[in-house]
Amino acid sequence: MAESGPAALAGFAQDRAAGLVVAGTIGFAAEKVATCMPVSLSPLLYATAFGIALGNGLRLVDPEMTSMQATQAGMSFAKRRLLRAGIILYGAKITFAKILGIGLPGLLTDLYVVLSTLLLGFSLGRFLGLSEGLITLISTGSAICGCSAVAATQPVINAEAHEVAAAVGVVVLCGTLAMFIYPALFRAIPALAANPRLMGIYTGSTVHELAGVVAAGNAMGSEVASTALITKLLRVFLLEPWIILLFYLGIGQSRASLDSAKKGKGVPWFAFGFIGVATINSVWGISPSLQKMFATFSAAFLASAMAALGLDTDLVKVRSLGWKPIALAMALWANLLGVGFVMASFLIGLL
Repeated sequence: MAESGPAALAGFAQDRAAGLVVAGTIGFAAEKVATCMPVSLSPLLYATAFGIALGNGLRLVDPEMTSMQATQAGMSFAKRRLLRAGIILYGAKITFAKILGIGLPGLLTDLYVVLSTLLLGFSLGRFLGLSEGLITLISTGSAICGCSAVAATQPVINAEAHEVAAAVGVVVLCGTLAMFIYPALFRAIPALAANPRLMGIYTGSTVHELAGVVAAGNAMGSEVASTALITKLLRVFLLEPWIILLFYLGIGQSRASLDSAKKGKGVPWFAFGFIGVATINSVWGISPSLQKMFATFSAAFLASAMAALGLDTDLVKVRSLGWKPIALAMALWANLLGVGFVMASFLIGLL
């Protein structure tokens, strides 16, 4: 007879404790390293990198990873449950009032940039012969919000760990370069320096990571930084409607995932949860102290999940992907730089 009540809960926790300790420790280390580095990069990048380093180091002496068997249940829990919980709590960063505050030019620029980047990503990715999962991860990360978008998309399309690692790597590469290029453009181009609102919308609608937007925006002044952050938050909000579409349209999903969907399983409740938290914050307001707590838990959960995915990543499989993921990410970044600027300039001049 199956156990129930406290005994079942204790067994549940005991089965997952080892894996959660490992993933949580790597995630905590990633958070600390991210705060100490002179360049502002997402802790999710460090969590993935540390997980990859540890996992592939262990594979050199233990190819079957038998020493990690005790952590499997906890790692699986981190990759699925903690990841979803982290995305839901991320919604506390959003309010509809902030989104509407950027005005029609910012709203339309964001929509156009996201849609054009996704369309180009899927078209070029299929031309290059990449897998649907990898195309979806790179396109979503480039179009919306970098590592966080990759992390949120993975459980919907059931992407392989090495595809997640490749997507994180190429998206972060482009996003890191953008943090340095945008302030240089602001200083070098008089039209941008004379129009902080244009530069803010341009930065927020085209830089990959939220952390990158904050870093680049602050380097260009408070007016640019505030506009860029609000514009970026709209892109972050667009992640959840896109994830819902991914699921119901079967984009980027394996046949097994589609069969599961037909049976009514795997509904992306975490996407609806994100929208629900954002709605509560918009209508009733979430206190600053609670927002801070949600942000802390969200960051910890996402870092732990990415650490667990990193541990599962086999670098041999990543290398087998070759140059094509980098080519796709660079092409999408070129689209962000060029089309994003043209569209932001046109809409601000028009509206």
